[in-house]
Amino acid sequence: MAFKNRKVAKKVTSKPCEWCGWQAGRRHAAHIIDEVKNAGVGQWNALSLCPNCATIFDEIIRPKLYQALVKYGATGLPPSWSTDNKMSNAIEGVA
Repeated sequence: MAFKNRKVAKKVTSKPCEWCGWQAGRRHAAHIIDEVKNAGVGQWNALSLCPNCATIFDEIIRPKLYQALVKYGATGLPPSWSTDNKMSNAIEGVA
């Protein structure tokens, strides 16, 4: 999901990648929780990630974190975490 608030996105992506520290090129303002609307949320719902780390976050980390939390008994988790937010493939046994 793209950031609609360009001012916040620019501020977030002005920092190096928050996982690997890469700062040489373009970074993504990656949403942590897709369901939160952009208006008024500020920077707490975004990470500055390089393209590689953004892909790992979207396709691997969020779905696996969701799966682990569900197995632990957590409720009220963001539905966007149950799948890769770029594709509609649900993690097996968790949707």
